[in-house]
Amino acid sequence: MTDKDKERFGLRILMVQTFHYYRGGDSTCMFNLTRLLEEKGHQVVHFAMRHPRNLPAEHSDYFSSEIDFPRLLEDFSPLSALRVVAKSVYNREARRKISRLADAAAPDIAHFHNIHGHLTTSIIEPLRRRGIPVVWTLHDYRLVCPNSTFLCGREICERCLPRKYYHALLHRCKKGSAAASLMAMMTSYYDRITRVPSRVSRFITPSDFLRRKLIEGKISRDKISWIPNFVDVESFRAGEEEDYFLFFGRLSFEKGIDTLIRAVAGVAGAKLKIVGEGPGSDDLKGLAAELKAPVEFMGYKSGKELRALLEEARFIVVPSIWYENLPFSVMEAMAAGKPVVAADIGGIPEMVEDGVNGFLFPAGDTGLLREKLELIWNDRDLRAGMGEKGREKALSLYDRQVHYDKIMRVYQEVLGREGIG
Repeated sequence: MTDKDKERFGLRILMVQTFHYYRGGDSTCMFNLTRLLEEKGHQVVHFAMRHPRNLPAEHSDYFSSEIDFPRLLEDFSPLSALRVVAKSVYNREARRKISRLADAAAPDIAHFHNIHGHLTTSIIEPLRRRGIPVVWTLHDYRLVCPNSTFLCGREICERCLPRKYYHALLHRCKKGSAAASLMAMMTSYYDRITRVPSRVSRFITPSDFLRRKLIEGKISRDKISWIPNFVDVESFRAGEEEDYFLFFGRLSFEKGIDTLIRAVAGVAGAKLKIVGEGPGSDDLKGLAAELKAPVEFMGYKSGKELRALLEEARFIVVPSIWYENLPFSVMEAMAAGKPVVAADIGGIPEMVEDGVNGFLFPAGDTGLLREKLELIWNDRDLRAGMGEKGREKALSLYDRQVHYDKIMRVYQEVLGREGIG
C-alpha cells in the first residue's frame, strides 16, 4: 500500500480490550490484529483498564482505573458487595474516559474484545452518540452464558439458554461463589435490559459453534459474522520429528489433561511433553507419577522455546472437556504441519477433520483417545499426510491476509463504505 493509499483508505480504529498486556487468547488476538491493521496503513488507538503489567500505549492517560475485585471484597460487607456488583455491571469512569478519548481521537470505528466485568457495556452508548459504530469480537460465551464457559462446576451446562440467567445464581456456577454468580447474573440481565445486542453493529465469532450459541441465545443471526482468528502461518515450519507428542496450554480441569495422562499411560513407547502452568499442576503431576505415565512436565514456555517444541513434536493433543472456541494451539499446530488429536467438542470439529488432518475422540473417553494415540504415534506416513492437510487448511482459513480481508469486509458493511483496503 502506497502512502497515498494510506491517506485515502486508512481508518482510525479504537481498539478496546480490558487488559493491555498479553493475558490469554483474547489479548493475543487484539495485539495481533493491531499489528496487522497498522501494517496495512490504519491507525489504531487503544482503550483499556490501567494495570501494572500494561504495555505502553499512546493514549494510556485515558485508560480507566484498575479494578481489583478480590481486593475490593477483602473487607466483605453487604454494602461493599453491592458496590462491587454495581461497578462490574456499569463503570461510570470507563464511560467518561472513553467519551473523552473518542472526542480526542475521533475514530471511524470501535472494535471491542473482552470488556465485561471491568470496562462493562456502559462504554457502548457514548460511542453510538458520536456516530461511531461498534464491532465486537467475542472470545467467550458471556453474552449468552453468565459464566462465559457453559460450565457449572465440572459439567457442561446450558440452563441459561435462552435468557434464563437466574440459573447462574441458583447453581453458583461462577467460581462456586454466590457473590460472583450474582455479579455475572446481573451483568447478563443488564445487557439484555439495555438492549446491548441491538446497539452493537456487528458481532464477530471466531468459531461457527459460538455463532450458533449466540443465535440460540436470541441474538439475531444478521448481527453475527463468523471470522476465524489468525496466526502467521508462513512463519511456521515443520521441524525434524523428535520422540514425543505435545500438549500446551493452561493446566486446569476443563482442559481434560487427566484424560490424556490416563490414555498415554497405556501407549507403549510413547512420550508426552506437557507445557504450561495452572491450578491443576500438582494434581496432574501426582496422577502421572501414580500411573507411571511417560509424561514430562516442562513448565511455562513461550516464544522461540515453545515454537521449537511444537515444530519438533510428532503431533499435538487437545483433550478439552469444555466448549473450546477456536484454540490457538490447534491453529499453530496446523500452521506447523502437525496433526492434531482432539476432543470432539465446541469449535474443535470445525478445525480438526477426523481422519484428514488429525483424529477426533469423544471428550473424556480415555479408551478411544488411547486408540488414536497408538495409531498416530506408530505411523510416520500417516502423520506426514495429516500434517500437510492441516497446513493447507491453515493457509486457507487462518492466514493473516485471509483474516484481514474478512475484517475489512465487515468494516465496509458497518461503515457503509467501499474501497477500504
